[in-house]
Amino acid sequence: MIFRKKVCALKPFINKLFVYSLLTFILVYFLSVIWKLSLVDILLSSSGLVMLVSALILLPKQNLKLPFTLIVFSLLILYVTSASPIVLWNGLREMSAVVPLIVLVSLVSWMIGHRPYVIALMTKMNRYITSSTRFFTLVAGTSHIISSFMAVGGVPFVYQMFRNTKRDSVSQNAWDFTISTAIMRGFTLTVLWATVHPAFVYAVAGTDAPLMATVLKGIGLTGLGFMTGILLFRLQMKKNDIPDTVMPNLHFKEQEPEKGLVGKFFFWIFVLMGGIFLSIQWLKLDILLAVPVVIMMVTTLYFFVNKEMSTYKQRFRKLITIDFENKKKEMVLILSAGLLVGTLKETGYGHVLFAYFLSAIDFVNINILIGLTLVVIVLGFCGFPPIPAMILLSGILVDIPGGYSTDVIALSLLLGVSVTLVTAPVTVPLLLISSQNGRSLAENGIGWNLGFGVLFLLIGLAYIQLLTIF
Repeated sequence: MIFRKKVCALKPFINKLFVYSLLTFILVYFLSVIWKLSLVDILLSSSGLVMLVSALILLPKQNLKLPFTLIVFSLLILYVTSASPIVLWNGLREMSAVVPLIVLVSLVSWMIGHRPYVIALMTKMNRYITSSTRFFTLVAGTSHIISSFMAVGGVPFVYQMFRNTKRDSVSQNAWDFTISTAIMRGFTLTVLWATVHPAFVYAVAGTDAPLMATVLKGIGLTGLGFMTGILLFRLQMKKNDIPDTVMPNLHFKEQEPEKGLVGKFFFWIFVLMGGIFLSIQWLKLDILLAVPVVIMMVTTLYFFVNKEMSTYKQRFRKLITIDFENKKKEMVLILSAGLLVGTLKETGYGHVLFAYFLSAIDFVNINILIGLTLVVIVLGFCGFPPIPAMILLSGILVDIPGGYSTDVIALSLLLGVSVTLVTAPVTVPLLLISSQNGRSLAENGIGWNLGFGVLFLLIGLAYIQLLTIF
């Protein structure tokens, strides 16, 4: 009780400590790319330690189960192998490239929300919405495009776009089902190819897969996912008695959609995606470094071109003073996963776990690519978010047998993530959509999307097997 009172009294100070350590960690990481000095490594591990401890103190108990589990496993491996505690110190910077990615990817939403790009896009598409299926397709496509920039932030963003557009003649259940399943299915497919999605970036980096080949193959699987989602929605309409009149009441003020906004929107998409590809292909930057750097540069360029640098400065100030405080849960998961991955690598225990994995694959007699996908799904159902799951697997998976190309291996992992995001008991996008429509996690997840998850999993596994043949 006394300790809790002291923590409450010191909470503002510890909060600032977390924010400053997170900012220091990001800045020192970029310095470490330029200068390979031991002092920089010490500063990186020190700020990581302060960040981890302060987050563990401030976060509620329900958010600490998985981080504590990861930390305990790290300590157990250290004890069993009699390794030096310096392994943990090095592990604090194992995820140094992921932290800036997670934080800075949100800058993309500044561009999307700056002007009514989405409203202009909806105005263009309004006349084509003549049935429930077309409306579902529009919402899924919008969710996919927006989430390709904003990652999971696209889920509430798109829901809010259509929140007050329901017609009186449409039942609430039919409306919630249509819009929620469309948003979730559109979002979960972005993980297969979008270079701003942290899970995709880490899967490519962890497997050392070629970016262009992975993106193109991911886009192919995304197309199959869209067709699967639309076909299943048609079948679910009959099962759930959803009429073909579930359409929005879109009325925009004439002054809102400015002329040329749609073209400008796609121009900035091209600049962002093109910048990422060029920096990786021509400048040979690591994808974990290229994505946050390009996002910062393009966002800065966007506000400079639009002569809104004062707005840009205000948003950056808000990012550091307010938004950083809300990153505790993500940071404690990433850092604790980094400790385990660092321990697995340094002690060589990752090779032991990988040998067990191969034995399990042989025992159940399945293709190793199928096994990789299923392992990600199992981890997701055990409560592991996509990033920690990718991080853990990267520390275990070494020298995949079978001679498979690295882009196919990455896609196998990403298929597991995509299915998990809409079917696991608790995921961040499910929490977000539930907070918007008021439905339970079970209803939004397994209730409405289990059929899609299973069908897409089977189609995805078949697609990946075909890739190994041709």
